[in-house]
Amino acid sequence: MAAKTNEEAIEEVPVLIVGGSLVGLTLAALLAKYGIKCMVVEKHSSTAIHPRATVMMPRTMQAFKELGLYEIMKEESLKYYDERTCIITTESLAGKLLHKWLEDVNEGIENVSATRRVFLTQQALEPLLRSKAKALGASLHFSTEVVSLTQDSNSVTATLRNRDSDTTYQIRSKYLIGADGFRSTTRSLLGIQTQGPGLLSRALTIYFEILDKEKLAKLANAHYSGVIYVANEVVRCFFRFDRDKKESFLVINSAGEQGSEESRFPADTASMEKANEYLRAAIGDETIEFKIHQLTTWEAIADMPERLREGRVLLAGDAAHRMPPSGGFGGNTGVQDAHNLAWKLAYVLKGKAGPELLETYEEERYPVAKHTVENALAHYVHRTEPILSHLVDEFNVKESPVEHLELAYRYHSKALFTNGPLDASNITEDPATSIAAPGSVAHHVLVNTFDGQKNIAISEFFGESFVLFVGPKGGPWIDGMKTLGKCFKTVQLAFNSDNAFARRYDVLEDGAVLVRPDGFVAWSCRSVVGERVQDAGALLEQTKKQVLCL
Repeated sequence: MAAKTNEEAIEEVPVLIVGGSLVGLTLAALLAKYGIKCMVVEKHSSTAIHPRATVMMPRTMQAFKELGLYEIMKEESLKYYDERTCIITTESLAGKLLHKWLEDVNEGIENVSATRRVFLTQQALEPLLRSKAKALGASLHFSTEVVSLTQDSNSVTATLRNRDSDTTYQIRSKYLIGADGFRSTTRSLLGIQTQGPGLLSRALTIYFEILDKEKLAKLANAHYSGVIYVANEVVRCFFRFDRDKKESFLVINSAGEQGSEESRFPADTASMEKANEYLRAAIGDETIEFKIHQLTTWEAIADMPERLREGRVLLAGDAAHRMPPSGGFGGNTGVQDAHNLAWKLAYVLKGKAGPELLETYEEERYPVAKHTVENALAHYVHRTEPILSHLVDEFNVKESPVEHLELAYRYHSKALFTNGPLDASNITEDPATSIAAPGSVAHHVLVNTFDGQKNIAISEFFGESFVLFVGPKGGPWIDGMKTLGKCFKTVQLAFNSDNAFARRYDVLEDGAVLVRPDGFVAWSCRSVVGERVQDAGALLEQTKKQVLCL
């Protein structure tokens, strides 16, 4: 039976977000924070019901901090997970340790970030995001899917179907964001093909409960209850246990004879009998009893779409990059898409920036996402499926240290003001030692301000507008800012004893650094005198036009 059509007038909204999971809800909340009305449609009836995307990385937590969720998430996380935990590979829970990938996931983080890694599943996080987005004014519609879309030079018209009532209706928006996941309908409707290594495995996730928790605790706690990879003759997989060992799952990436084609597709022969066999082999102790609650199958894929934009439609999250779960990069990369895109959409829709600013979303995010997909592939191969090591060579994967990829990836676009061309081959840098330059993450330092604030993390000033940080002798910049309007605010710093800001940002007392709302350096000037700046106001006006594509 054909869906019933609602004949009422087409509703209009500035931004329509297709997909109401982690990325769509984050984007909706960020847009609403900027005062942009948006509608979210999600084909499922509610938020996530299974524990996915466990680790939230520091840059991701910065975005959530700007939404006022950081402390709430930390508190919620501690109900389930230990914040200082390990990532390892073992023969089994009862078997010997094979390799430690990370001794402590938060060791040293405080030196390079004001936010920490937090373990929290989508099952726990998405309701927090849903409440925040709704409280800020976003319109959320579940059990609703996109059926078709058309666009012209001014708008996108989407036909939506309510899956409960089987009725269709249309929404017209200035921009549409496809954040609808791995098998994105939006991407399919646009005809955008994907490219890359492709299918790595058809995997199986086993949701289970250990009945003898004391016995399990002795095994799991010996391995720090972190992310526990298992590699033996029967399975290549990984465990995640919560603190109480109640909501546990095991992801089977490969099973059986390693190297055979069949071993990569455990989902194809999934059954309760097989799941029992795999779980038993991963635990490695025949005396431990368990109960399996549910099996789900899915595909581990590494690829990228040909592009992230078609006219007024942009892709984000898993719709914009597909990667295996090793390393936990997938959901985090999607949140960082939203963080990059939200302020740009807001500035364009409010007339503060030119439409070309949205072109920089793909310019900036595509190289970073592609590099992240390649690194996730390398993690998958090293930790789970060494037989696929030829893919690392075939796709010329350049591996970055985890903390570089998480905390210090770099952007290259026309929305950055520099004295010369940017080195587009430089995707990451060292967050502990590199100099913050246009395109860099604004590196973590503690600063003192002229108005008396002491030892404030510089990131505390991000998330609302552009911020011009000026040194103690930055009077010319402060005077020059008076003509630039409310897009920019100024923070004058009183350099502290270790001069951390001056060192990490390479500025003198009369220098200046402009940081974007998403915490990336847009422009910097080492010194008014050293750079022979004749008119600070004129240079700032030129900078504003460049970084806002005016």
